[in-house]
Amino acid sequence: MSNAEHSIARNTEYAKRLLADLRASGDAEDAELVADTIEGETGLHEAIEAALAEIDECDVIVAGLKAKEAEFASRRAAAEKRIERIRAMIEQAMLATEQTSFRLTTGTVTLTKRAAGLIIINEADIPGEFWVEQERPAPKLDKKALLRALNEKRAVPGAGLDNGSFSLSVRRK
Repeated sequence: MSNAEHSIARNTEYAKRLLADLRASGDAEDAELVADTIEGETGLHEAIEAALAEIDECDVIVAGLKAKEAEFASRRAAAEKRIERIRAMIEQAMLATEQTSFRLTTGTVTLTKRAAGLIIINEADIPGEFWVEQERPAPKLDKKALLRALNEKRAVPGAGLDNGSFSLSVRRK
């Protein structure tokens, strides 16, 4: 609990006791007397002012942190893009020199060819044997069966395989 919170709680309790005393004496009906008594006999007004000042300080901190978070997010995105570009350059260099592995002092870089991936050209042309019935919303394409058929060199209308891609892995020492 902060000092402002503690001060408000303490002064609120004191003001409640004063209000109970005013009710007991029959003076609680005079709103101006109650307000003046609370202002004069407690530090509630000052505690609330201090609490508002603390809220203002917290607002400034929150705004500053949000700005830093945005700055860090943009820095992170830039670093991630830089990583992607550098990895692509390493892949290109290894492909151009027909190398699949480099052992370096800081680690090993390996380039592996990935299997060809499924390309859907036109779902409407894909035969019914590659569709699985569902209750809702509509039949679902069985991509595993379709990929298996294409890998077996079957011609399937509406689908094909890409050329595959390369994957760069880096193992650090």
